[in-house]
Amino acid sequence: MATTKSCLINQSINQSINGYSLEEAVEVLKHNVEQIANVTVWAEWMGYSRSYFSTCFTESFGETPSECLCRVRYKRLHKLILRYPYKTSRAIASELGLQDEQAMYKFLNRHYDTNFTEVRDKLLNGKQQDI
Repeated sequence: MATTKSCLINQSINQSINGYSLEEAVEVLKHNVEQIANVTVWAEWMGYSRSYFSTCFTESFGETPSECLCRVRYKRLHKLILRYPYKTSRAIASELGLQDEQAMYKFLNRHYDTNFTEVRDKLLNGKQQDI
């Protein structure tokens, strides 16, 4: 996708102000996912407005920030389950930046049509590969 001139110009200005370039956005998310509750918080963390961040991110990476946030959370969920198979869903939800186990249930149901128990059982019984 072609990046708009506005995104490129403003990105270089924002990079000098807050120290983060758009290219660093995914790494920032991966390292701080437990503190980044949604795209608005992520955009603020990066030093951008939500709308500007969403537009430039989508143009640069070919996926929306929301899709990326979901993907990163889901990968982290897999890693946490495999590393700590006996952690509660509440503890894992907290490490994913979700409010509680109910929020994790909604996240998994809405985006992946599954639930925590199914994901954990499939991962631990070898029916689903780690992603």
